[in-house]
Amino acid sequence: MITYGTTPEQLATVAATIRNNGHRNPDACYHGRGPFKPADVLASRMVADPFHLLDCSMTSEGGCALVIASADRLADVAGTPIYLLGSGSDHFGPSYRYPPAWDLGGRRGGPVNGRVGARAADLAFRRAGITRDDVDVLELYDPFSFEIIRQLEAFGFCEPGEGGPFVEDGRIGIDGSHPVTTDGGLMSFSHAGAAPQLFQRVIRGVQQLRGEAGPLQVPGAEVALCSGGGAGALFNSIAILGKEPA
Repeated sequence: MITYGTTPEQLATVAATIRNNGHRNPDACYHGRGPFKPADVLASRMVADPFHLLDCSMTSEGGCALVIASADRLADVAGTPIYLLGSGSDHFGPSYRYPPAWDLGGRRGGPVNGRVGARAADLAFRRAGITRDDVDVLELYDPFSFEIIRQLEAFGFCEPGEGGPFVEDGRIGIDGSHPVTTDGGLMSFSHAGAAPQLFQRVIRGVQQLRGEAGPLQVPGAEVALCSGGGAGALFNSIAILGKEPA
């Protein structure tokens, strides 16, 4: 906010978008509790400036699991297989040891803390052999509203400082150009321990590519980018999924 002028209203737009996805998702903890407007987020009590209560993820119980196999086992698969096209992981020192700060830098160079995930995204796209324009849905880790804006910038979907305006015009909605966290994420679907990290986001990516996302299905989704993270953006992991092999 200091560096680029990102506003509380832009953060609230992210939170309202994701919480409305949960409001529409029959499986989400927040199903039927909306709809939410950015003004509702800004009217919720302040937790730690600039985060209001509805800017923050919730807590709940739950779990998830993945079955991963090599392509030569497809004859044994009963369901529709979804392919892992590329992946990457980006760490900024030992997680949970340093207090997170946007401009925290390492002794060995590389991106500052606020740009963690940039190298992981570049690696994942290089391995997948596709570009950002090929991605149809973004299942992003959403512990706080700002982390969506930060990831959109770090992953290269917009330039540094452009994440706030990027989310304001409907781009991240289900019908937008970059649908984000379509099940409601940690804010309104489920937040149970380690499960909502990369696993939960990958599962939602698989559902989208299989056409199993119900009322929140992104039409024609063929490529999904899924992310996990933590420790105040001290690490990020990315998986790019596709309906067809790379």
